[in-house]
Amino acid sequence: MATTNIGALLLGELQALSAEARRKHPEIKEAAERVIVVLRGIAATSSGEIAKELAASDEVISPFVLGCKSSNHKLAAMSVQCLQQLISHRAVSPRSIAQTLSTLNTVIHLGVDIQVKILQMVLPLVTMYDGCVFGETLVDAFHLCLALQKSRDPVVSNTAAAILRQVVVAVFDRVVAEDQEHSDDDDEGADTRERDLTRKYAKDAFFVLQDLCLLAADSDSIFIRVDAVDKGLVLDLIESVLVNHAAVVARHTAMVHILRERLAPFIVGFFAEKAPFTLVVRCIRIVWLFIRDLHTDLVPECEMLLSILTRLIDSSSSSSNSSGGGKSGRSSVSLPRIAGMQSAKTVLGSGFPLFYRVLAMEVLRNTLREPQLLHRLYAQFDGRAADGSEDCHVIGDVFKAVSKVATERPELRVSNPDGIPSALPIGAQAGDAGDSADSRQVGAHSCCLRTEMHKLLDKHEPPLMPEPYLAYLAFTAMVGAADGLAERVLPLCTENVRSSALGSAPGSVFSPALAPALADEHVASVKKLVQDSWPVLLSVYTFYFAVRLDDALFRQVMDTMQKLVQVSGAFGLLEARDAFLLLLCRSCLPQAAIADHERQLQQGHGRAGVGLPAVDEAAAAEDAAEPSKTQAALPLVTTSLAGVAFAMNARQVECLRAVVACAQYLAAVLGPLWYPVLVTLQQAEELLHQSHGMSASAAAAGGSSGAAAASTGPPAATATAPSRRASVSNPTGVAAGGSDAGQSSASDLAQIRSDYARLLGFVRASGADATAWAVRALCVLGSDLSTVPADPELQADEAAMRATSSVIHRRLSAVLDRPTFAIGQLCAFAAGNVDLLVGAAGDASAGDDAWRVATRHLLATATYPHAPPAMRTQACGAVSAIVLAAMDLVAQADEEPELAPAFVAAVASGAAQVRILTPLLQMLRGTPGDGFAAGGRFVDVSKLTLDTVHRVLQASGRSIMRAWGVVFDIVHSVLDEPPAEAAASAGAEARQPGYLMRCVFPCLQLICSDYLEDLPPHCLRRCIECLALFGRQNEDLNIALTAIGQAWALCDFLQGLSAAPAAESGAELVSGLLAAGSERDAIARAWWHEPLGELASARTQQVLWTLLLHALAELGRDRRHEVRLGAVQTLFRTLDMRGDAFDAWLWDAVAWAVVLPLARFTLTQRAYVFGLVHARRLDELLEDAQAEAARVAGKSGVVAEDPARLYARQWDETAATALLGAARVWAAPRAALLDIGCAEQAWQCVWLLVQALFVGAPADAVCACLPDPACAPALDVPADFVASLAAAEAEGAAELRARLRTRDSLSAAIDCASTLVSSARRTSAAGWRIGWRAWLAMGALAARVPGSAGRGFNEDAQGTAAVTPDALCAYLRLCPTIANALRAAGGFTEADARALLHLARVVLMHVEIPLHAADDCKMTAVQAQVLDIVLLILDGGGPGASLDSAAAATALAAENLAALAVLPYAVLPRIAREQHGALAAAAVVERTRAAFAPMTERLDVLYPADGEPAAAERKRPLRRVVRPGFGALAASALARLGAVLCELPSDEHLKRALLSGVWQDAVVAMGLHMVAPLAPERQGDVSDWFVRAVPSGMIRLRAASTAEPADGARMRSALAAAWQSVGAVLAQTIGIPRDILELRDDCSCSERPSGDAGACGLAAAVQIRILDAIAAASLEYIANEEATAGSGQPPEVAAYWPMLVRILEWGAVLAAEPVVLLGAAAADDFGTGGDFGGDLGGSDGLGVQALTMACFSWLLRMSSGAGQPAPAWVSAAAAPALVRRSAMALDTFVGDKRLVGKSPLPQSRIVLVRLVLQGLVQLQCHPAALARSAGSDLAQRASASAAAHIFALYDRLVELVAVPDPDVLPLVQRCLKRVSAEMCG
Repeated sequence: MATTNIGALLLGELQALSAEARRKHPEIKEAAERVIVVLRGIAATSSGEIAKELAASDEVISPFVLGCKSSNHKLAAMSVQCLQQLISHRAVSPRSIAQTLSTLNTVIHLGVDIQVKILQMVLPLVTMYDGCVFGETLVDAFHLCLALQKSRDPVVSNTAAAILRQVVVAVFDRVVAEDQEHSDDDDEGADTRERDLTRKYAKDAFFVLQDLCLLAADSDSIFIRVDAVDKGLVLDLIESVLVNHAAVVARHTAMVHILRERLAPFIVGFFAEKAPFTLVVRCIRIVWLFIRDLHTDLVPECEMLLSILTRLIDSSSSSSNSSGGGKSGRSSVSLPRIAGMQSAKTVLGSGFPLFYRVLAMEVLRNTLREPQLLHRLYAQFDGRAADGSEDCHVIGDVFKAVSKVATERPELRVSNPDGIPSALPIGAQAGDAGDSADSRQVGAHSCCLRTEMHKLLDKHEPPLMPEPYLAYLAFTAMVGAADGLAERVLPLCTENVRSSALGSAPGSVFSPALAPALADEHVASVKKLVQDSWPVLLSVYTFYFAVRLDDALFRQVMDTMQKLVQVSGAFGLLEARDAFLLLLCRSCLPQAAIADHERQLQQGHGRAGVGLPAVDEAAAAEDAAEPSKTQAALPLVTTSLAGVAFAMNARQVECLRAVVACAQYLAAVLGPLWYPVLVTLQQAEELLHQSHGMSASAAAAGGSSGAAAASTGPPAATATAPSRRASVSNPTGVAAGGSDAGQSSASDLAQIRSDYARLLGFVRASGADATAWAVRALCVLGSDLSTVPADPELQADEAAMRATSSVIHRRLSAVLDRPTFAIGQLCAFAAGNVDLLVGAAGDASAGDDAWRVATRHLLATATYPHAPPAMRTQACGAVSAIVLAAMDLVAQADEEPELAPAFVAAVASGAAQVRILTPLLQMLRGTPGDGFAAGGRFVDVSKLTLDTVHRVLQASGRSIMRAWGVVFDIVHSVLDEPPAEAAASAGAEARQPGYLMRCVFPCLQLICSDYLEDLPPHCLRRCIECLALFGRQNEDLNIALTAIGQAWALCDFLQGLSAAPAAESGAELVSGLLAAGSERDAIARAWWHEPLGELASARTQQVLWTLLLHALAELGRDRRHEVRLGAVQTLFRTLDMRGDAFDAWLWDAVAWAVVLPLARFTLTQRAYVFGLVHARRLDELLEDAQAEAARVAGKSGVVAEDPARLYARQWDETAATALLGAARVWAAPRAALLDIGCAEQAWQCVWLLVQALFVGAPADAVCACLPDPACAPALDVPADFVASLAAAEAEGAAELRARLRTRDSLSAAIDCASTLVSSARRTSAAGWRIGWRAWLAMGALAARVPGSAGRGFNEDAQGTAAVTPDALCAYLRLCPTIANALRAAGGFTEADARALLHLARVVLMHVEIPLHAADDCKMTAVQAQVLDIVLLILDGGGPGASLDSAAAATALAAENLAALAVLPYAVLPRIAREQHGALAAAAVVERTRAAFAPMTERLDVLYPADGEPAAAERKRPLRRVVRPGFGALAASALARLGAVLCELPSDEHLKRALLSGVWQDAVVAMGLHMVAPLAPERQGDVSDWFVRAVPSGMIRLRAASTAEPADGARMRSALAAAWQSVGAVLAQTIGIPRDILELRDDCSCSERPSGDAGACGLAAAVQIRILDAIAAASLEYIANEEATAGSGQPPEVAAYWPMLVRILEWGAVLAAEPVVLLGAAAADDFGTGGDFGGDLGGSDGLGVQALTMACFSWLLRMSSGAGQPAPAWVSAAAAPALVRRSAMALDTFVGDKRLVGKSPLPQSRIVLVRLVLQGLVQLQCHPAALARSAGSDLAQRASASAAAHIFALYDRLVELVAVPDPDVLPLVQRCLKRVSAEMCG
């Protein structure tokens, strides 16, 4: 519709029209102006509203009508233009339509432009103005079009014809609308003739159709009233009516009647004679419309027309209604007799051109290609013959005629005997290679017209046609018919199902359940049509399978052929189905080439003397029973096609895919036909496989093994092969290399295999029968391919299948050494439909049968000895895949509600799993099943089987449930009975020992890591057994080690079961059984066979734990170090981490049957190995392989560790690990371990084993370490225990033990002991006493060095010291823990303490203890430990101790501390002993020297005295001897001793210390360290201890001695010795020479013999402090004595007091040395005399003077009789010494004074003389001190006076006056005055 604004457009046109007509045509101007006024009066603005208001006025068209009627061309053109716009906008009044049409008729002659515009207005007038153009108005419109159609201008003429067709169609369109309006008034099936003539539009349509039919028949028209119209146009108009409104015509009876009465006779008569091409084309198109749209309304006419068409294409065909005498009674039409065709370029007989036949063929093709039409036609005509009403076969004749035309050109067939010819290569045209038939290609490109002939309406002559065009039309007609039939039938019986193949899309299959739909009468007629026509179709397809078709046509052929097979099968037409399907099967393969190939093989073998006839089935069955006999005979004929030079082309591949599709669709009803289908698929797959990638040269050279086999024939046979290749693979002679060059591509093979998988994937959806037949066919085919005897259960089915096949059956030989089609597809099907096979899909019977048949065949193949290796491996893989898929389904049993209840129940009971896994066991054992001979076992099969088991465990282990026994049977099959040796073709890995062991072990690993909780108890025991077997196997060390490691998983699992302590099972303890005489091995064997209950029961868990631990212990005895060490470590780590959950029974079994026997075995074996190493008996120690390896390494120069040394070290490590593990077991705080039977005996055994390892016990001694559990352990430890062990040891035993010790063994034993003693759980004294006794024995035996020991006594086999200080130190560190534990238990006695101290001394004297310390200020670790042991004894008097008292402990400790303190002095060699004076000869020193005699002897040897032979060789300085390595120890011991003495808590302690001699020893020790310090920096501390402890201690001892009179004598004797020791120490401290102390009491110190003074390093202040403390204590002691006992000298100081006076007198004499001997430069420097040997500790002169003054002071105090007077005997002893030393001092001063003259003396000398004089003046001498009984009275009186000492010195005083000194003289005067006063008084 126009979109221009009609108002503006019309206004412009009117103004232009008015302007043009104002002069000559004023009426036009006026009319235009009136319309302009009307137009301007319209208020609307839109075109639609304006057009609506214009259409209401008739005056609008008046100016334009006037313009058209004017003879002015310009005005007419303008008017026509405006009328066109008004009509297109529907702006013309309906009342003006007739006027408009008549006006247009007046200007029709004015020109082409006006004519075109007129034509543009006709159609809108008819279509847009409803109710206005009808009747005569419509006739006017027709007249316009017909008049213009006759125009000479082609544009106008063609346009008019087109407008006329549209007008005719529009007339019938209005009928459609009219019928819809009156649809409610019309009666269905009523006669509509009257209605057709009364209704306005129907009447118009009727008259128009009637006139058209009359015009076509050259009659006069009635309605349109025209005389002559082009017949072609009339036929076009009729076709337009039938094309667009055939349904309208058929609905109106009058119109149908017109067609029957007018048009049909014309058409029938039209074919009676020749006509122009244009009319024939139009007429044949109307015929097609009659057949297509009006066959139900014009039945006789359509039948007649079909017969005419059939006669046209095939003049020899007959028609039942050809002469009009048919039984239908319809009017007959005489048909002309058409002569047959003579050639392609001639006309038909009777002068009919060829295009008649072509046009008829095109119509028939269209008819056959429309399935609905074909079905209705067949039902309408031929279908009547089904009930016998008529003998009509119109459609049958059509099929026959068309098929005859399709096959009438035999030259189209290609001379190719090998099946479907391939297409021409891309770029090659038909005829390029010549005119031969092989170069032709039928297809749309080469055989078709560019436009079909019946569509060439504009052509006046027929076009040139390709020769095969007619045949092409006929063939495509047949193809279309087949396709249409399938489309009509297949949807009714087709079900879309999903394939079980992975990744496959849903597909269509025939469903027998939908078959009742085919019983419908309409479908039944289709079945009859197929049944009647299939032979014709088969002949056509057979013909064209040999014709070279183009790709598109070939795909169409394959598609329809496939549908024919499917339709035949769906209808149950078995003969047709089998014929079509076998045609496809034959066409897939190059049958002639295959037959020729086999014939050449037969001839070649025949000439070679080998007869190879086809195998008879009966003979084959007989041979199958004896496969060895058959195999031992001649090689079997092969149809493997190996090494062939021919291949399948792409067309054959396409055909093969069609076979697959057909089999897929008809799987449910294929039955025995499965076998030929599968045979075809197998051969095709073989060809595709072998030809893929094989070049022509390679094929000719026989590049494969099969080619080599095929070329074994004579030269004649092989010479024909190249020519055969040339004729088959490339028959056209066109160069290869195109897309279809005769060889399959890789995509072909992949696609075909995918189709195979898809086919078998749909079998399951096709029902149980399809499954059964497919599986059986695959098994039979598999037997053919692999030479495996067929299953006896399939004999009947096998015969039925072979009866359907035309393929010659021959068995294949081992030449086909690759995976086969049958096994592969069987595997794919079974694995993809495993739910059906195992009964999970509901139909258990079908699944059971398929499972049994498939698995039996696969097992037979996998175990058949003569099957090709590749097939055997493939069968094994198939079984594996099926089992894996089945187990995956089992795993889903609890999750998939759709699974069959029976299957779920079978899974729950384990029956399903056993059934699924049993084939794996059968395959591994080589037992295929009943009816088959026993097979063989092969490495490759076994390997695949084991891999499958592993994959099953990985994917579905949780689902095995009660079938674990099968899994362990498989594992045991490998362990117990290995398969046959691998074939020579097997890989190097497969031929290695233990190959299958390595394959099966991952399965056990997986079980242990993931599935232990799923195992029942008996399988858990089997799992333990398998682990033990893997650990013991010798093929693979890594597996053995890993098997040991897997025990952890079992431990974790059992631990989880024993989270809470298990209840007692009531079983008898192992210790009790052993005590009763049972053997350990018998007890262990009984556990392996003991019935097990539920896993939750205590007894089951006990047995499992015991078996696991016992298995580890047995592996701990393996000869391989890595295995036994790993087992031992795993065992004890298990006990450490899991033992808390063990009950008493289990611990009893572990202790007596596992741990202790293992530890004893390892120690015994270690001792045995060490003995062999020492004896150099390597042959008994090492295996042959190790010895050989050692020899090879020696010859080759490779540096390798000594095998014997390595072996010994390994056993050493094993024993240490085992024993340490045993120690950790007993050290853990587990209450259950205390409750085992004979617990103390077990504890003793552990200690004895530790002792044996530490001391190096021989094998027999180790064996004795595990006594009878009933034997009571030894507990006593006497004081001489250590010594008794050495005495009881046989001669040479120590040397033997030394050879069995290493550093590692000692360290391990110490660790064991440390572990044992670190336990705080054992509170009983007996248990700790066992450990105590063993610990003492360890040290006593290990540290003992016999006197006869040589230099290397302590060295192991490598020359390394075994017992080291570190080892001894570590050993001693255990003592505090044991002793304290024993003490806490109340069992530590004084004998234990003395034995311990003895052991400490033994350890300290070991040969490895250094004699010299690296650092004099520090103790060695051993020394520190020894000191700690002594201190441990010191603390032994605490609560719970078993010593007599704390005092006894203190005394014992102090005694040993004193011994240690004097040890450096006691062990000095002879050359250095005399340097320490009298103290060096003290009793404690002598005792210590005796206790450490071995060390003293060593030092004497190292440091011989001067004059001895070895003295000249002495290399160490004597100073190092004076300060040996024990200095720090002695100093530390002395420090502790000093602290002890200072902190003695009670008099009891003092008394015990005194009576035991400890006090004296301590005093001597401190004296030695003061006068000969080993640590000078500690000298002050020693003096401090001495001053603090000794004086006060002596006083307290005096009180203690008086408190207990019963011990008075002993006490006084001890006190006397103590005072003598104190005096000796004091003398050494002051530096008094030894000979001074030994003077008689009546001898003066001035008369001393010559000798060196004692050397002392103490400072004068210290000396004075010591002197003051001792002197004061001495006076206090005697003062207390005098107060308690009266006057008189105490007997205990009788020897001491003179010594003290001598000491004081000697100290006082220091000041009397002559000054000329000083040699000092300073006046205040007071030196010492030459008798003392040098400086005394570096003190200055004032210090010496102070000491001298202190001595004088104490002499003065002891001599005094006033104030606090000393006893008389004290004064009597001290006064003479005072007088002597005073006289010496005065004499020395006088002499010095005279010597120096007027020179001043040193001030110190003056001070000393003044002190002496002042003391003399102040001293009130005891009356009896200096009294004399002889002499004058004056002398007696003077000696008894208080100034008796002055009288004795009177002469010296007088001499002092003679040498006056201003500082001294006043004091001298005072002395003299006192003398005078005494004399005067």
